[in-house]
Amino acid sequence: MSEHPSAWGRLLGVSAGVALTIGAVAAACSSSNNQQRPQAPLPIPALCSIEAPRAVAGAVPALRYDQWARLLLRDYAPGFAAANARDCTGQPVEWREFRGNCAEYCDEPTNQQRPESQRCTTPVTDVVPQRTIDDDSVIVSRIGGNLRLVWVITDRFSNGEAVGPVALTEFTGDQRVVVRAIGTVRNYPKRARMRLDTVGERRVLVHEGEICDNDDDRSTCRRAARLMLLRSTGEGGARFLPEVLRSIRGRCYGPARFEFQRDSNATLDSGWRRTFQLATAIQVRQDGIQVHETVTVQDRDPSRPDDPPRPYRRASQDRAVYVQGNTFVSSDPSLWSRVLAQEARVDRIRDAGAPRDASADGDVPDAGDDFRGDYIDGGI
Repeated sequence: MSEHPSAWGRLLGVSAGVALTIGAVAAACSSSNNQQRPQAPLPIPALCSIEAPRAVAGAVPALRYDQWARLLLRDYAPGFAAANARDCTGQPVEWREFRGNCAEYCDEPTNQQRPESQRCTTPVTDVVPQRTIDDDSVIVSRIGGNLRLVWVITDRFSNGEAVGPVALTEFTGDQRVVVRAIGTVRNYPKRARMRLDTVGERRVLVHEGEICDNDDDRSTCRRAARLMLLRSTGEGGARFLPEVLRSIRGRCYGPARFEFQRDSNATLDSGWRRTFQLATAIQVRQDGIQVHETVTVQDRDPSRPDDPPRPYRRASQDRAVYVQGNTFVSSDPSLWSRVLAQEARVDRIRDAGAPRDASADGDVPDAGDDFRGDYIDGGI
């Protein structure tokens, strides 16, 4: 591996693994910052670059939102996203979701050879007309030194999600800003933040964002995290790709995305309303990602709305997500899907508009899966 003098070289590389111990999670919407050991550099060249403005000595370098858009988007017109936007490498800025049992990755050539019902495709969601790219459309997270994670929102959707190119950038010593890795991410845009964490020997982009029913009331906000792998393209570059979450036996659980809060409801034969509430917390560690889930089930008599709900069930679970090859592997199915599967009226339960993600694991595990949970080399 060739030497690289930049902060990028110090950031990326092979990490020594430590045992992943499952324990209590301190906060629901944040991950701990691991102390990284010195790492070997990865020779990833610059994909795109622009000239950086001169900064006052000692000041933190910065770009305006339109300069970030010009760096990450090809043929960017000032103030607006170009129609059929492409990132600076010429790749379309589009998000493809997994369908069916997602037996193959979206980017594999076999995707187009599969039945249409099982192909990866753009989610069926109404697109809100493109609006002017302004300061609110560009999110920048400083991750140390001269490195920045940048997300430029080019499209928004009726369910509150947004999509756009996400890139790892570096301010270099020759007055340039360069893109070291790029991809496309789709998530909630409010109070978005990004991190680049080490899991095993791989780098994982953790993208968090939220949506609010009432912007003035934070209690109405729901937050979600999406995980993406940093992968070499084989052409001297690197991209952030949305790999799927699978069981150790290879069964697809769906996108590696976690809703921190989720709600469902069902009507019982008695007429009572049964509500299901999920609370999820994630903690990224060097050998894996700890996912702590709690599901609370309550019953309410609709004829007596002033009565407090009657507790029916409460369950908690810790599971671990590892990186094996180019796949996120989960030690267990989600607690959410297990609780719903054990309810006699699961067919009458409906999610409250939440996108498909790893909180639900797609379908109820089939007979080929060990529903008691999988253990990865005794890692739990």
